[in-house]
Amino acid sequence: MTGSPLIQLHDFTLGQVHVRPAARAIESSRGCFVTEPLVMQLLVELSRKAGQVVTRREIFEYCWGAAPVGDDSLNRIVRELRKTLSLADGDTVLIETVPGAGYCLRLRANGTAAPRDVAEAVQEGLDSIRRGIPEPDYLRLEKVRRAAQLDRTSAAAWGMRALLSRYAAEYAEPAEIAELVADCQASAREALGIDPRQSYALVALATVAPIFGRWLEARSALERVLDDCPNEFVAEHELVIADMATGRVRAALERTNRLIDADPLAACLLYKGIYQRWSSGDLVGMDQLGDRGMHLWPTHAAIWTARFWTLAYTGRIEAAAAMLGDDAVRPHIPQPMLQLLKVVVAAVAEGSPASIDQAAATARDAAASGPARAIAALFALGLLDRVDDSFAVADAYYLRQGAGPVPLHSTKGELATNDLHRRVTQILFTPACAEMRQHPRFARLCDRSGLTSYWEQTGLAPDFLA
Repeated sequence: MTGSPLIQLHDFTLGQVHVRPAARAIESSRGCFVTEPLVMQLLVELSRKAGQVVTRREIFEYCWGAAPVGDDSLNRIVRELRKTLSLADGDTVLIETVPGAGYCLRLRANGTAAPRDVAEAVQEGLDSIRRGIPEPDYLRLEKVRRAAQLDRTSAAAWGMRALLSRYAAEYAEPAEIAELVADCQASAREALGIDPRQSYALVALATVAPIFGRWLEARSALERVLDDCPNEFVAEHELVIADMATGRVRAALERTNRLIDADPLAACLLYKGIYQRWSSGDLVGMDQLGDRGMHLWPTHAAIWTARFWTLAYTGRIEAAAAMLGDDAVRPHIPQPMLQLLKVVVAAVAEGSPASIDQAAATARDAAASGPARAIAALFALGLLDRVDDSFAVADAYYLRQGAGPVPLHSTKGELATNDLHRRVTQILFTPACAEMRQHPRFARLCDRSGLTSYWEQTGLAPDFLA
């Protein structure tokens, strides 16, 4: 399967129907309709990419894998799905045929939306952000699109549409990004035309472009949102990222702690808090938050990764190795990434110069494959005490220098996790890069990435220079 387990296995709603994938059930006021497994698989995949075209080839691979299956089989389950949805919901949920391509699930905007329906769509969008799943949440985006169409005077619906398009653009395939950015901008204009202070729209516009190199512009825009809307979650959350990415670890942690006190279950806060507590020297708090996160979200890639590296760096390499072997409680890790982590853990456990050299070479080679493995390489090389190699990877990732500049977008074989798609600099201010920060070359890296200029303009010095 190609989708995120966190999205696939959860129940979800489409219009007036409730879908329970595990029970293969589609429920509505008209009754409960149980589908065959392939029909439910098709519905899940189309829902995961709601509003987007899913090609026939993708559906064949998702539903049947490598098994030789003809067009009649696919046509049959599409007919069955349409029939079941029609019985359950009339014509709100549409499975649209895209000639020569595939199918697209859309939610029709029939009639007038009740205020509760619009509020629920906006809340689902906010919940999507709280979960922090590192892939476009097209289903929730389709829901707020429908809500905005049903009530064109809802600034919140248009603002949330802008915000979800912004997050989708961060994780989407390159061919999809431009359309999502355009939708973000257009939806934000609609929201701000209704309410010039609509916070979701303002945050979307402030962050739709990566903050790398535009630290001051993004920070100023986010602070203006908070001036008008104190304690606005999405603005505070983005400022957490900005603080950590510019080396203000203590400020980031203080903000994160306030947000966690108000929302202790939000996955997008837990993994950030793990790294920040580690980076501030609070190892007890780091362990407590790490264990809590693993209990609440055992297969969340960002939480799992934060726990893995913090265990490895705090003398518990055996516990980190055990995480690699626990297939039941682990996100899906592509084989190239899994192999890199296993090589690094084995080298640290063995401790021989030959194994360390081999692991360092593996990390350097992996870094050129994409942003996720570049960040993993920085963690690995810091653990292996290879500061020169760390600088080579950092230059390739942040400055696109050297023989193997890191691609801007994720590639196959990478672990899909958060905050890796936009050349984020948070890792530079964790213990993984402590030796780098003590080296004269670190000042050059900060100069070339725009961090030094940001510190000088704002007077907001990073903790390591305070």
